[in-house]
Amino acid sequence: MGGLLDERVVLETIFNNYDTDGKGNLSPIQMQILHGDLRMGGISLPQVMESMKYACIHGSYCEPSELYNLLQEMDRRFFLIQDFRWEFSMIDVNHKDTISQDEAQWFVQTVHGRHFSKKKWDEFVKCRPVPGSPVAFAEIEVMLCNIPNRLDLQSEKMEEEKEREDLMRRERLAEEEVARLKKKRDEERRRQDEEQKRNEELRRKRQLEDEAIVDEEDISNMEEDKEKDRERVVIYTDMPDDKKRERRKQEEEERRRREEEEESERLRELEKKQREEEERRKKEEEELYKDVEKLAKDAEEKEKKTKEELDKLKNKGGSEEEAKRLRKRLQDERHRKLRYNLKVAIKSRDRYQLDYNITEFKKEKLEDTDMDLVKAEKILKELLVRDDLKRAMTKRELEELEKAINAIKKHGLEVPLAKELGEASKLLTRLKRLERIRHEILELKQATVAEIRSYQNPPAVVHKVMTATFLLLGHQEKETKIWKSVQALVGKTGKESLKRRCIECKPEKIPVAPAKRAKALLEEFDLEEVRDVSAGAATFYVWASAMIEELEDLTAQKEEAKAKAS
Repeated sequence: MGGLLDERVVLETIFNNYDTDGKGNLSPIQMQILHGDLRMGGISLPQVMESMKYACIHGSYCEPSELYNLLQEMDRRFFLIQDFRWEFSMIDVNHKDTISQDEAQWFVQTVHGRHFSKKKWDEFVKCRPVPGSPVAFAEIEVMLCNIPNRLDLQSEKMEEEKEREDLMRRERLAEEEVARLKKKRDEERRRQDEEQKRNEELRRKRQLEDEAIVDEEDISNMEEDKEKDRERVVIYTDMPDDKKRERRKQEEEERRRREEEEESERLRELEKKQREEEERRKKEEEELYKDVEKLAKDAEEKEKKTKEELDKLKNKGGSEEEAKRLRKRLQDERHRKLRYNLKVAIKSRDRYQLDYNITEFKKEKLEDTDMDLVKAEKILKELLVRDDLKRAMTKRELEELEKAINAIKKHGLEVPLAKELGEASKLLTRLKRLERIRHEILELKQATVAEIRSYQNPPAVVHKVMTATFLLLGHQEKETKIWKSVQALVGKTGKESLKRRCIECKPEKIPVAPAKRAKALLEEFDLEEVRDVSAGAATFYVWASAMIEELEDLTAQKEEAKAKAS
């Protein structure tokens, strides 16, 4: 009993002599000095640090209860190094204090025997400053002393197996992605072919209309159908240029309308698939992630309890074997907690919770046995893309909205985000229409504007359309009661010109009351009625209708947001 007490007192005295800063623990440098005083020459600092990883709980410093075991490990390395240095000198026949890289590998492999790790050797070679250069003893002395055991080899084999599985999974995903992209390219090519075919048909139709020549001799021979042919035949070449442009414009609008209807039908199908997918996902998650919150909480409690046991053992100075067992259990409990936390994040579909738990999962380099990591990353990508789409819809900028919609298609998220994609596509159509109308106003010839101004007693439809236009531009209705006042407003130039004011007008800046009055004025006519009277007035009719529609949509969004907030 007295001997054990004396040994403990000696160790405490030694520890206190080298604990110069009074922290209650010894750093690697302090341990190197201590061991150097006991054994002439001591061991290198890397060897000291490896010894501390093996003998100390924290791995980066030594506590009083760990000093004896640490000194034993450092002694083991000290005597091994003497033998290894002598064997190294036998290989170094040229007495250059270095051996070739192949000789170094043979030396390490001979020492380690069947426990030699090719993977660790490859990592060592890869990390060398100059791969292939001669190897000094200091480079391999730690590796020589760190002879791996069976558990290390099993762990390495498991890692290799995991890497192979990951490689196979990545190859499978890459093949699926290639197939998906090929399918997408095929669909895009088919769509382009159809578009090209439609354009070609339209071009041929226009060409026939432009070059149509009525064959008078053939018409004269058709005695019975002479009257009908005379009524039906239209000599397109004699048609005025304005009428030709108007007809082409109508055909273009009809083509766009058909395309929008086709896209709407496609989006409705996607929404139907989304509802089915959502129902399937909910059922699947109810089964897979049932009670995951409780399981995650239990795992966290077990981790906490194991940590407390390890701290108690450390304070009591328990056996190293028991400490290792508790450290292994603590790691397992932590990994279990991280797996359940990731499942909870998947179930919640919370962006920030997913981001945090994915990062933690990857940091620990856990094996994705349940494919939860793949699923979580897919959900996170879906949420990020959806948020980008919502921001673009809020900003209502054409280019940004197109970019967000293309991102959804690029990542194959059309089905899970079908509802949002449908709303975005409708908004995109309106914004394109608004941009097109602004362009038409910009291209509006001065002669067309002059035509509106030239009326002395304008048709009611023209007067009311221009009244609605100036109401949206901020004028009072009484200012437009007299047509001469409207003529004066139409005739302004520069910054006050009608075209420039229409182009710069923002729907969100228009008050609701004037917009309602303008809508009431426009609802008395349809576009064809206006177009039959005046092509210029028809352009402003379309512009005013589009601005009112956009304002109504913005107002509805604000009311919806206000209702959600309350």
